[in-house]
Amino acid sequence: MTGARPRRAALGLLAVLLLSAAPARADLFYDASAGAFHDDNLTRAQQSADIRADGAATLAATAGWFYAASGADGITLAANANTEAYARFHGLDVVSVGAGAAWRHKFGLGYAAPWVSLAINATHDDYRDDLRDGSRFDARVEFGRRYTESFDASVGIAYDRRIAKNDEPVVPGISGKVFNVRGQSAFARAAYDVTDRLQLGARLAVRRGDVVSTTRRNLEIFEASDAIAADPTFGDDFFAYRLRGTTRTASTNLSWALSEHASVNLSYTAARTLAYDGLDYRSNVGTILLAFRF
Repeated sequence: MTGARPRRAALGLLAVLLLSAAPARADLFYDASAGAFHDDNLTRAQQSADIRADGAATLAATAGWFYAASGADGITLAANANTEAYARFHGLDVVSVGAGAAWRHKFGLGYAAPWVSLAINATHDDYRDDLRDGSRFDARVEFGRRYTESFDASVGIAYDRRIAKNDEPVVPGISGKVFNVRGQSAFARAAYDVTDRLQLGARLAVRRGDVVSTTRRNLEIFEASDAIAADPTFGDDFFAYRLRGTTRTASTNLSWALSEHASVNLSYTAARTLAYDGLDYRSNVGTILLAFRF
């Protein structure tokens, strides 16, 4: 009994300390979006004869839980589902389900206090074309602050991993898991509130890692590839090649709040990849989304 009392006292003191801390708060949230995008180089090819463009309609939904552990810390857990349906290349049609977690810490009080966040996400993709089926994982660390009531910016680093489910080799001794890829990236972003309802944003990123380019038979790309597979989504004579490359991406976005729960979002992304001497391909993607939060 004597030893039990100090333990009870310690537990009681811990409970008092926890209860006297900043009150915790938990909230549920639900997001949904519908939209469309157009990509002018889905194949990530260099030669104009191999470049294929298409657009897709998208639907996405997220259910999440936010927990304010203290006045400085917040934890978010979320599950999500997404689908894309293409106009021409139906092998790219996909249904994805996933989950993620994020932690954010603020170093001080007031809007100008800097913050740090850590986020991880995992997704399983089921494509109409089995070659692309598999899982994705990404992790991100980001540091930022709000410099004025209207302007905030951040920088960060990220790691991404895609695990291909199917191996479809066409060359003996060379893997057919072209979508088994990984990469590391660094990024910077900024956002400016023009009005209470209109926000402009920009993002720059550099990624080094595996990239996939789909072309007709190409000896130079073949010699530089470490995985090759037939890619019938774009035609019987197209092949997907996995290479090492560096991708530089710049994007801008505009968000217009229709109400407290809905917004229209427009974005444009331009990317350029250098994979090896002679291979330089570009892509441009425009997106429009109608987003809701409940």
